[in-house]
Amino acid sequence: MPEFNITGWLDPVADYFAKQAGIPTGDLSAQTGGELIGNGLEALADFFTKGWLNKVIQFAAGATAAGYAIWAPGVSTRFRKEFLALGTHELLRLVDPKPSDYVEVSESFYKTVDGLSRGDWNAALASVLRTPFEYQAMMGVHPSAPSPAPTPPPTPSTPIPTTPTQRSTLPGKYTVSEETPYMSPRNRYLVSG
Repeated sequence: MPEFNITGWLDPVADYFAKQAGIPTGDLSAQTGGELIGNGLEALADFFTKGWLNKVIQFAAGATAAGYAIWAPGVSTRFRKEFLALGTHELLRLVDPKPSDYVEVSESFYKTVDGLSRGDWNAALASVLRTPFEYQAMMGVHPSAPSPAPTPPPTPSTPIPTTPTQRSTLPGKYTVSEETPYMSPRNRYLVSG
């Protein structure tokens, strides 16, 4: 009777590398597959949860998998190795967090306590579950900004006040005698057109 495992699908790929490393194919598949499944579970938890709930879920998944690998009776060695790799992957996320994780977890915890103390279930849930706005930000979709107000139609041209130009007093320079239009900020847009 073949032994039950969850990483047998990796054996054909891992076979070459296991032979090069001189280790059994099943051991390499169990370690790599357990890590891959752990990454998948971590990504799934990160997609739906955040803050302290995310860490609790990762701890529970890691402790369950590692505990099953160590204490479950009648389980094959390969199955134990797979679950041990999966469990340690999840548990090590608690031991080796990013510095921003500390801030996120503490903010999430205090927001949850504050929401529950005020009876605001929406605030409490928003502190541990991803909101639709966060999904949009993760996917790179941003809500459309309101369109700017339409530009008012131009007003009929009004006479532009003029000011005389200064005459040059230097010898040999041209003297301009016509008047130059005065450009107020409002009239500047009326002339450029």
